[in-house]
Amino acid sequence: MTCCKECGKILGIDDIAIYRRLIHREAEEFLCRNCLADFLKVDVGEINDKIEYFKRIGCTLFK
Repeated sequence: MTCCKECGKILGIDDIAIYRRLIHREAEEFLCRNCLADFLKVDVGEINDKIEYFKRIGCTLFK
């Protein structure tokens, strides 16, 4: 079980994938969508939109 390094929330596969896609492909620690949005200074909706985009284009990091 992988948890957010900031708030401790349990992460799903897409949470890990978006962190790897946007921040560091080889990361071992991750942020949840909310903490990632805060880190990037964007709305969490933008993170969700990016996840859906990467799924649509067939990025294999996402399930």
